[in-house]
Amino acid sequence: MARATKAEALELDRDGWEYLTYAPGHECYACHRPIQSLEPVRRRVVDRTSGPPATVYRHNKCLSAQAVAA
Repeated sequence: MARATKAEALELDRDGWEYLTYAPGHECYACHRPIQSLEPVRRRVVDRTSGPPATVYRHNKCLSAQAVAA
């Protein structure tokens, strides 16, 4: 059985997303579209090699689309 890479795990690990929130003005990590006011998203903090951890947001619909595609 092959192990998932760290990038694949980030994409497929729905439980890794911390909580439901709203983040107008930010960009979705998956589809790169702007997040609108009152649009529910999930928040996650990712480690970076070039600096401090970064907070990213992802639409709920992008999460469910990824789970169906897997």
